[in-house]
Amino acid sequence: MEPRRRVLLTAGVVLVLIVGFYLFSDWFSKATGYVLGEDQKVLFANCLKDYGTALYETTGCVACEKQRTLLGESAYAIISKVMCREDLCNGGIRRTPAWEIDGKIYYGVKTFKELDGLSASCEIK
Repeated sequence: MEPRRRVLLTAGVVLVLIVGFYLFSDWFSKATGYVLGEDQKVLFANCLKDYGTALYETTGCVACEKQRTLLGESAYAIISKVMCREDLCNGGIRRTPAWEIDGKIYYGVKTFKELDGLSASCEIK
């Protein structure tokens, strides 16, 4: 095979691999919700805030810290938060972290994909 043809064939294979990897990673991130761009997190957090979603937390709560890490600093700064005392929280919240979404309470650490499923008003795009 002549060198010019070999270079073109190699370039074509590399291009197909790059496009394939991009399409796969895009599909994977949408299917799992694990990889969201910072812009998507911020838009989703703004939507949750606009629809009155609240995150209930207590000081020193390890699960609350995990929730904060999952949200990322930008989205966490946007989300409406309610700091509770260890023994008392508004609305009968029994433990933290707790999410109030569309008037219902959900307990535990939630991923963006889970929050997307719980919110009728907001969705990850």
